[in-house]
Amino acid sequence: MTNDLFEKIYALARAIPSGKVTTYGQLGAMVGLSDMRAVGDAMNACPPDVPWQRVINARGTISIGGANGARQRILLEQEGVEFDENGRVDFGAVGWKPDADWLATNGYKQPPPLVKEKNKTKNQAGDAGGQMSLF
Repeated sequence: MTNDLFEKIYALARAIPSGKVTTYGQLGAMVGLSDMRAVGDAMNACPPDVPWQRVINARGTISIGGANGARQRILLEQEGVEFDENGRVDFGAVGWKPDADWLATNGYKQPPPLVKEKNKTKNQAGDAGGQMSLF
């Protein structure tokens, strides 16, 4: 990894507003990485001015165990990020949606959405005449 790559990752992390989160994969996609472990390596070595706590895994949970993971959760909760009973965040509520113009101006790529739209089917419950499916 180059310091230039880490600096690009840190610039993105610094742009995440308080009370918002993103994933290692999202940051990696924005800098054009295929191996997201590099983002984890960058966060592990980040300077004090980088809000590392705002980067979590794609499941919406904290990846770090022990005291550091507990510290990450406390920092996020202090920013207003809420966790459900399974220790997950709601990306729809607290997921960072970076500005496309800012990304392009600063040499980053548009990442895939954090929250995927669900397709409605004809047989969805509540649909007149449709049959509810459990699968």
